[in-house]
Amino acid sequence: MTDIPHRLPAVIQGATPLFGSTLVPDPLKLLDEVYGSGITAFDSGLVYADEEGTCDERLGSWVTSRGLRDSVALIGKGCHPGPPDWTASRVTPEMVAADIVLSLERMGIDRLDLWLFHRDDPAVPADELADAAQREVAKGNIASWGVSNWSTKRFLEVKAAARVSPPVATSPQFSLVDQIAEPWPGVTTITGPAHLEDRSRLADSDVSVICWSPLAGGFLTAISGSKPASDPETTRCYDSPQNRDRRKRCFQMATSRGCSPEQVAISYVATSEFRSHVVCAARSGAEAAANLEAIDLQLDGEERQWLEDGHR
Repeated sequence: MTDIPHRLPAVIQGATPLFGSTLVPDPLKLLDEVYGSGITAFDSGLVYADEEGTCDERLGSWVTSRGLRDSVALIGKGCHPGPPDWTASRVTPEMVAADIVLSLERMGIDRLDLWLFHRDDPAVPADELADAAQREVAKGNIASWGVSNWSTKRFLEVKAAARVSPPVATSPQFSLVDQIAEPWPGVTTITGPAHLEDRSRLADSDVSVICWSPLAGGFLTAISGSKPASDPETTRCYDSPQNRDRRKRCFQMATSRGCSPEQVAISYVATSEFRSHVVCAARSGAEAAANLEAIDLQLDGEERQWLEDGHR
């Protein structure tokens, strides 16, 4: 696929069902169902792995075995800390090329449609990183590139430094509820009043904003009924009086609109002022179809305002 900013669909299948403790029993079957629902973009990352294999390998095996390489958009990520020292930065020009090659080898493909720096290191000059990514575009290893979990300021710096193949996307966390604590070190969010300027700058920049965790780690799901999710990490990162009120209004709107709370939360992200793409980790074809249907809700400005603060 080419021309990623315009070809990247509103809903992207997330990676969590393809590795680790959240790995589904039959990854190929899940991917068949997700693709059958109409989703054509798939997220991955070099660091997404477990003792039995990697997300890259599982996703690539599906794409090649089904002959779908030219029918889907594949997103890879690299330059994330890894073993043996998960605190050491790997954001260097040298790691860009090495990580992209490794992702391609794992997937068994010759190019990625979009590759993202998975973390940032502000100590590394933006122009050096931009040059490294642009070289990979010139080689044909990636069609386009961007960043994940970078500040908006830093993203715009690297965008300005890239004069041949500028970055087309940034991927922060964004949802209806504020992130009150980092799920992991180095995470970036653009949710809430504190990040209004970030969202405005991204809208003005006309770039793709790939929003991960739109359901706030399960805080906005209906699984636990009328109460927020009981997972300790979800509670730590998202449970606050303001967020509980937003969750309550999300459920109320779902009832009035005849849909699920998850669909309201996804639509909230999808109808943002910037060009948004929502990463949703469906675990079945039915979930994937529901995620796509959420885009059709088309919340207006008054509805978004009500979800945020209860006012219209």
